Amino acid sequence: MPAVAKAPLEVGVGLRVDQITSINQKKENFGVVASLMLEWKEPQLATRPDEDVPPQRIYKASDFVNMLTERKLLWPAHSFYNLQGRVDYQNQFVAVDSQGNVKYFARFSAAFQAPDFDFTHFPLDTQNFHIKLIALLPTSDIKFKAMTDSSGLSEELGEEEWILAHTGSKITTHTSFGITVPCFILSFQGKRHLNYYIVRILVPVIIIILVSWFTFFLKDYGKRIDLSSGNLLLFIAFNFTIANDLPRLGYITLMDTFMMATFGITGLVVLANVWLRRAQRHGREAFIDRMDDIGVWAYPLLYIGGGFLVFLMSYL
Repeated sequence: MPAVAKAPLEVGVGLRVDQITSINQKKENFGVVASLMLEWKEPQLATRPDEDVPPQRIYKASDFVNMLTERKLLWPAHSFYNLQGRVDYQNQFVAVDSQGNVKYFARFSAAFQAPDFDFTHFPLDTQNFHIKLIALLPTSDIKFKAMTDSSGLSEELGEEEWILAHTGSKITTHTSFGITVPCFILSFQGKRHLNYYIVRILVPVIIIILVSWFTFFLKDYGKRIDLSSGNLLLFIAFNFTIANDLPRLGYITLMDTFMMATFGITGLVVLANVWLRRAQRHGREAFIDRMDDIGVWAYPLLYIGGGFLVFLMSYL
């Protein structure tokens, strides 16, 4: 094992996400292709002026660790704390210059847990993502320093569903089994592209609502009942479609509230049409006409009022 340093070894940490390979909402994780860079200075690796060595010595990471172990020097061993599965490295190498400045480079793909996902305001939600890198040695041996210029998100992430921004990095500590180690966190936020939800969900739902409203202008209450019941089944199908994108949550989302409101209003329309059908059989034509007149303006007002409440809830 490398010798324990007398003073903490200061290690610069840079982490850049080059690609987002997946964002799995049901499993609450995300996949990336990223590049990690560590920088520190080891004077014992500096070369003398009379030595005939190249200005940059390149090593495989495994060979470099073995060399440090043989020379009893400190290696800033590290691990990804919120990693799910394993890390697949494309390459790992170390460059050392004549002054003893060490740069470790690694390009890898991995999946990371996203425990901060909160779908309360889905699909108008903003989600927080982070990658947490911890040292395997205590703060008495290793000290992290964030390299902000080498950290962040690439401009071409290859992610079509989300708008990712607000990148930040910070240094903190992590304590486990009574040992405190330095910790580097790269964080960013994501908002959804709403075009999918507008075109595939909102527009069809509005059309179904309008079709239900048009039934108030029919005098055949049997057909009105059939149309309203069919619309209710369509809303149920939409609900299952949306549910497939999310985990089985223990709380109500904004979309759930919207869909439950449409269920409730459409169900009331079915009941109202059945009631009016019975009233028609009893010859209460004047009462039916009055109820139809009320329904023509009350039905859209219910949706407008409900939509306004849903809009308010999205900002609470």
